[in-house]
Amino acid sequence: MTAAQQERTGKTQKSQPFCDVSVFLPADFILDSGESLGRPELKIRVYGDLENPAIMAAGGISAGRIVASCKDGEGWWSDIIAPGGFVDLDRFCVIGFDFLPNAGETARTITTHDHARALADALDVLDVDKLYGFLGASYGGMIGLAFAETYPDRIEKLCAISAPDRAHPSATALRGVQRRVIEFAARIGDPQAGVSLARQIAMVTYRTPEEFAERFESAPGAAAGAPYDICEYLIARGDAYHLEPQRYVTLSDSIDRHRVDPAKIAAQSLIIASDSDRLTPIGDLKRLADGVAGAQFIEIPSVYGHDAFLKNTDLIGPHVKKFFEEKR
Repeated sequence: MTAAQQERTGKTQKSQPFCDVSVFLPADFILDSGESLGRPELKIRVYGDLENPAIMAAGGISAGRIVASCKDGEGWWSDIIAPGGFVDLDRFCVIGFDFLPNAGETARTITTHDHARALADALDVLDVDKLYGFLGASYGGMIGLAFAETYPDRIEKLCAISAPDRAHPSATALRGVQRRVIEFAARIGDPQAGVSLARQIAMVTYRTPEEFAERFESAPGAAAGAPYDICEYLIARGDAYHLEPQRYVTLSDSIDRHRVDPAKIAAQSLIIASDSDRLTPIGDLKRLADGVAGAQFIEIPSVYGHDAFLKNTDLIGPHVKKFFEEKR
């Protein structure tokens, strides 16, 4: 790593818990769509010592490079990744990254394989010839699958949680509605309202009827149009969500554009599924595991649907820990 490529938060890599790195992609980096990035830069965060086995970590489209808790804030997967945790930062180096395109980019269409190629460039900058592992959930797991397919010699272990080899048509249908809501709102001059509504729809797909039945009474309001208690929850979650409208559309579309051939994945693989996930049905994940030579498949019981990887870390974590710490 050169000084120009690093934006360090401390004095040295070894004495600090993490460092941020800006990886400037090659000038000839072209997306699968034929488009070019206006700012061909991948922002990553490195936790721990690069002399330790390196594990790439990624989650849903709302996630980013801040996967573990540090002095600048709480990581979105800190229940999994921490010193002494299920992914032990005293034992492993963990690499998180922000999804492309960057905020304000003009490129509209991007694939999981575009991300895989960008990550390969980032590993070159970090002087990491081969990942010990890739731990990905939801969209991040799809990128992990694409990386393992594209670079079989650069990854030893792959753990994909709630991440299929291709999107289910019913999930594509729901995300398509979300994207059209955002684009309609943009046409009438209020794109952020579209993002809020899209996020509200997404929250319904992430969770389960059983969880909502436990949490909400759905008592009627004073008059027609008044929000029910569950509606108030969704409105609050939508209004708190601030992903740039076009970036939301691009990443949502990238999920539905995702395609990998399981037979081309050679990494030692663990596929984890939630039994209540409506976005990535358990049958699709079983089929994926069957298609990857030697893959392990684990089903966990959950009332949280697709969000099990965030809410049921107590169930998922031990499987992740065993997978990455056991020898082949």
